[in-house]
Amino acid sequence: MKMAQERKKRIRKGNRPFYLILLVVGLYVLWIFLSQQIKLYELTKQEEEYKNKVKALKEEAARLEEEIKQGNTPEFIEKVAREQLKMVKPNEIIYIDMQKAKYGQEKQ
Repeated sequence: MKMAQERKKRIRKGNRPFYLILLVVGLYVLWIFLSQQIKLYELTKQEEEYKNKVKALKEEAARLEEEIKQGNTPEFIEKVAREQLKMVKPNEIIYIDMQKAKYGQEKQ
C-alpha cells in the first residue's frame, strides 16, 4: 500500500510541468479571446457611428438635391436675391428696426 502511494506521488510530480504548460496555454487563449472581444466591441461601436454619419450625409445630399431642383424657379431666385443679395423690387421700401440694429439683432 505504501508503494502505491509513492507511485501516485511520482505520477503527480511527473505531471506538474504538463499541467503548468496547460495552465499557461489556457490563460493565453483566454487573454486572446478577451482582447478580441474588446476589439470587436470597439469596431461595432465605430461601425454604428459611421452608419449614422452616412445616414446624415444622405439626408443632406437629398436636401441639397431638392434645393438644386428648386434653384431655377422664380420664387427661389427671388428669395436668394432678397435674402443674400439684399435686392429690392422697384418702388419697394425697406424698414429697419433701429432697436434691433442697435443691439446687433438685425438679420444679416
